Amino acid sequence: MSSLPSSSADLLTLFHRSFADNTLSSEEAQRLRAQLAAHGPQGEALEEFRHQLFSAVRERFNTLPDKAAIEWLEAANALLMPPAEAPSIHSEVYFSPDDDCVGAIQRFIKGARQRLEVCVFTISDDRITDELLAAHRRGVQLRLLTDNDKLFDRGSDVRQLHAAGVDIHVDNTTNHMHHKFAVADGRAVLTGSYNWTRSAALYNHENLLITADITIVRRYLAEFERLWSTLGAYQSQ
Repeated sequence: MSSLPSSSADLLTLFHRSFADNTLSSEEAQRLRAQLAAHGPQGEALEEFRHQLFSAVRERFNTLPDKAAIEWLEAANALLMPPAEAPSIHSEVYFSPDDDCVGAIQRFIKGARQRLEVCVFTISDDRITDELLAAHRRGVQLRLLTDNDKLFDRGSDVRQLHAAGVDIHVDNTTNHMHHKFAVADGRAVLTGSYNWTRSAALYNHENLLITADITIVRRYLAEFERLWSTLGAYQSQ
């Protein structure tokens, strides 16, 4: 039988002490887990450590109730298993003018099936507007929040969207509604400095992030709902 490093031998002693009363309590498990995180064996040493645990149970098996011994061994062995990895969260990052930010926005809009909340300072890129109109036509519930200062800029598409029947609320205060984000079906958010304009696509240094992290998505959706209830409906002029 190969020997264990001194740190692993000390850990094995702690496990043996736990086994003395045939119970691995939650307090003992916490202490052992902390020790394993700091000084736990790896690779072949971990396999040897498991072997030592099974040997300890095997040696005393005839003098202990079978079920209790196995329960202790299962609990002890679970501590030696690597922690489960958190589920991966799909995210994408883009930068302009180098990356295809417009394409990323178009794909995001196209991926919406039921709801699409859009909260942007301005919209003047016809490629994005066309995708929004297509979503509206296929029955996606589209709501748009925007700022009043850009409504009548040359190239602004807000009035076109309103004429098509898109539900729009506008910030008419002296401050700016300067957000640039969208939420699709309550499952993904698109955000960043990127304005939905031709200049952002061709010249500006901007960033764009798309993530399905549900905690982040919910925060953005809550902010959208807060603003939607606060800002008034768009009035055509």
